[in-house]
Order: sequence, then C-alpha cells, then structure tokens
Amino acid sequence: MSTSKRASNRNAGAEKYSGFPRSVVAHSERQTQEERSESTRQRIINAAIEILYSEGYVAATTHGISARAGVSRGAMLHHFSSKDDLMLAVVRAAHTRDSMHLREGLAKIGDPLERYFALPDLAWEVMSGPSGIAVLEIMMSSRSNIALGSRLAPLQAEIESESQDRIMQLMKDAGLRGEAVHKDFANLAVAAIRGFSIEAMFRKDIRKITNSLKSFKTLLREYQTRNANR
Repeated sequence: MSTSKRASNRNAGAEKYSGFPRSVVAHSERQTQEERSESTRQRIINAAIEILYSEGYVAATTHGISARAGVSRGAMLHHFSSKDDLMLAVVRAAHTRDSMHLREGLAKIGDPLERYFALPDLAWEVMSGPSGIAVLEIMMSSRSNIALGSRLAPLQAEIESESQDRIMQLMKDAGLRGEAVHKDFANLAVAAIRGFSIEAMFRKDIRKITNSLKSFKTLLREYQTRNANR
C-alpha cells in the first residue's frame, strides 16, 4: 500500500472514530482553544479582583496578579497589554456581574414598590463585596493615574448612567412620580451606597455602617410616602 493511501486511510479512520468530519473536529478544537483563552482571561480578572479587594491597588502588580492567577506574566500580557488595560477589564467585568446579581435579586420580589425599596440592600451587597471594592480601589487610584483616569471616565459615566436608568425604571414601575426629583434621589442613592462601601474599606466593625444603611432605607420610605400623599 502506498504512503499516500495509508495516510488517507488513517484520516478516514480518524473521522470514523470521532463521529464527526475533520472540518467539524477542527472547529471543535478551535472552540476549545477559545474557551481555554477565555478561562485564562477570567482567571486573571478574578485574581486582580481578589488582590484589589484584600490588599489594595498598590499591591495589584502585574507580577502579583499573574502569580495569583497561576499564569506566566507573558500569558497575562497576551490578554492585557498593560495594567491599565486589566483594570478597565476589571471594571467592565464587575459591572456585568454585579448587574446580573441585581437583576436576579430584584426579579425575586413581586411587588414593584418593595422591589424599589430592596435596592439599597442589593446595591450594598455588590458595592461592598470583592468586585465592588476592587472598582472603588481603581476609581480612587485613577485620580493620580492620568492615563487610567482619562480612559476610566467615559466607562464610569456609562455605568453610572445605566445605574441611574435602572433606579428610575424601578421608580416608574412602582408608580412613583416626579422624574426630576427622582433623578436627584437616584444620584443620592448611588452616592450614599458608594459612601457606605468606602467606609467599609476602612472600618473593621461595620455595625455602624449597617445602622446607617437602615436609616437610609427608612428615609427612603418616608420620602416616598410623603410624596405619595401630596
């Protein structure tokens, strides 16, 4: 049997064994490579969030992050050519994950008004958690990192606009009126929860923050009750 014929038979046998034509097998292998690449990318982002949360921005070096992720620094730079690129990816990933958490939490509450009143607790969960604190670390560090700050500003503006739109929609679903007033209150709500999260970064005992959050929720209910009676 000729060499070319033996090779042809091996290829045919491989296709028969796999159950798929070679073109399908090759596509599957490419997909697997893409999945491996995405898995590595997510490991790097998760490692960055862990270090930012537990140790802060200064400790989140490319060497430290790659070591935590279990990848070489070269592999990390393949996905993120600079630390700034990685920090922006962290902000995007955190927003995606936290938005999903909020949507899932809100979807469990049937009453539209109670869904609105539940927002501070859900927002606190995400903004005081690892990804929320990681984003705060990046935001505060961008003040002295002009290059990062200039790239972060439009992304942060987009995220804040989405957050305000979400709050406004919850207000409308709950039958609350006064769009201009509600927009200001939406800004206040975001700023308040962020402030509580910053406090959590420096306080070991968060009981005072928890009490402040309760007070904020009480004010929220009183404010809406007062407006509803006008």
